[in-house]
This record gives sequence, structure tokens and C-alpha cells, in this order.
Amino acid sequence: MENYNSKIHIYFNIDHYSEFVKESSTNVLTKQLNSIFIAIKGDIKSTPDFDTCVTVSMENNRIILSVSSNNISKFRATIISLLRLIDLSYSVIHIDN
Repeated sequence: MENYNSKIHIYFNIDHYSEFVKESSTNVLTKQLNSIFIAIKGDIKSTPDFDTCVTVSMENNRIILSVSSNNISKFRATIISLLRLIDLSYSVIHIDN
């Protein structure tokens, strides 16, 4: 039986901003990234197991999602659901922009 695996890294890139903006924004970006991490972690814990294994961790100001499954349909559905949650979380955080 085939096993499907994916590792997704989520981070905010501020390299193209000036040093002043980087220093003042780093704390805000860390808080925003932490908000997305909490949303994903809560969703993973509250969702029943659908033959997929999902882990989430936060390292070096980035979120790392690991998804694996033996069923390609469930694997794809899990990744799409997580990406939609991430997009929604990001949109809510940046609603004033």
C-alpha cells in the first residue's frame, strides 16, 4: 500500500522591508504566526482521525505541518482543509489591510 507524505512550511517573509520595519514588525509577525499555529493545532485536536496523521510544530518563526496517509483522497482532502484554514486565519488577522 502506498504512503503519501507532505511537509508544509508556513512563515512570513519580511526580507524586502527596511531594517526599521523588520525590527518593529518581528514581534507582531511572531504573534500573528502564533495565532495561526493555535488555530491549526485546535482544529487538528478537535477533528476525528480520517486515516490521516497530521502533526504541527513551530520552529524558528515558522509553522511546520506534516501530513501522511495511505489514502490519496483523504490525504488531498486533509491538505486542502488545512490550507483553507490557514488562508482564513491569515485573512482574519489582516482584515484591516
